[in-house]
Order: sequence, then structure tokens, then C-alpha cells
Amino acid sequence: MANYSLNISNAISAGWEYAKKHGILIAVIYFITIMISNLLQNFNTQNIDPNTYTMLGERIAQGDTEALNRLVEIYSDSGSWLACIIGIVFTIIVNVGLYNLALGLTSGRYTEVCFDAFKLPLQVYLKVAIVQIIVGILIFIAALFCIIPAFYVGPRLSQAVFYIIDHPEADIMDAIKASWKMTQGNVLALIGFTIIFFFIFIIGFLCCCVGYYFTLAISLFAMTAVYYQLKGNLV
Repeated sequence: MANYSLNISNAISAGWEYAKKHGILIAVIYFITIMISNLLQNFNTQNIDPNTYTMLGERIAQGDTEALNRLVEIYSDSGSWLACIIGIVFTIIVNVGLYNLALGLTSGRYTEVCFDAFKLPLQVYLKVAIVQIIVGILIFIAALFCIIPAFYVGPRLSQAVFYIIDHPEADIMDAIKASWKMTQGNVLALIGFTIIFFFIFIIGFLCCCVGYYFTLAISLFAMTAVYYQLKGNLV
């Protein structure tokens, strides 16, 4: 098995170079996506007194099951649950398309930002959603029971979504196994990569918030560069 180590500097440099070429359009897509998602999350709840949520939250914290039922009724009556689901599905579709776009631009499959990247089989979107759920559950279990530290499990499974998009024919377990194999020996580097981008996001947010969306574009390409660096470990 090959042993390719993550070079954080090269990944971030690649993210910056591709963002300079395509980042503005992708930042606009991220901005529109987040705005639409926020609107859907707030759908039909504007007329509900915020104090109602506060009161119900306090009662739920005290173990009041009637308060929990009342909260469910409010969301059901307002239609918020449906809007929330639509928002989640919409976000997944956009993220999968952008991941595929970044993979295509980096590999030369695409030469410019285009919506062809979103023309993926429905099963790819479904598999990505399932992979994200499984990864989230595994990280939660790791954090809850401390069997394996969550900060170890997270990086080891971080490449599963990219693998599914890059290999549409692969199944869910193939993606999880591939990510585990790709990231072997690179946990500390992946944690360092995440920490660095945490500070980059803060800097972007401080730039009148507008810079935040551009840092999302940088992050997208940098994460793609990470995937291609570690992909050699599958050989």
C-alpha cells in the first residue's frame, strides 16, 4: 500500500489558486444557498411569539413531555417541518453539485463553473445523504461513549463523501472503507487542516461577512486537494 501524507500547505495553496479563478461564482452560489436555507427554516414561524419557544424549552429541559408535544404541534401546524426538510434536501443537492464541480475543475474534467456538475444520478445524492448520516452517527457514538475519540473518527471518515461523488458506482460501505484507508497516518494533519480553516473562516467573517462566502470557496477547493493527495493511498 502506498503511503501518501497530507501536505497542508500545498492543499491550502491549491484551494487559494482555484478560488482566485472560480471563487467568486462559487461564493455567490453559497450565499444564495444559505439565504434560501435560512428562509425555509424560518418559514411560517415569524408570527409565533419567541417567548413561546423559550417557555417550552425551559419546560422540556425540566422533563415536561406535554411541552415537547406542544412544540411538535406548533411545527406541524405551521408547516415548518416540511420547509425544514426541503431546506436540508436543497442544501445537500447544492453541496454535492459543488463537490463534483470542484473535483471536475481540479482534475480538468471541467474548465469553468457550470451546472453540468449537478447532473448526477439520483442515487449519488441519496448515497451522499446516507453517508453523511452514518458518519454523523459514528462520530456521535464515539463522542458519547469515548470508545474511540471523536477527533480521531471524524478525520478518518472525512473523505467518504468525496469518494462517493468521485466513484458514483461505489456503495456506501465502499466509501467509508476507502476513507478509512486513505486517511491512515494522516489524522493529525487533517486536524491541523481543520484548525487552520477555522481561523480562516473567522477572518473571512470579520471582513464584513462577505469574505466568509469566499473562504467557503477556498475551503471547497482545499478539501478537494486533500482528497486528491490522499487518494493515492488506495493504490
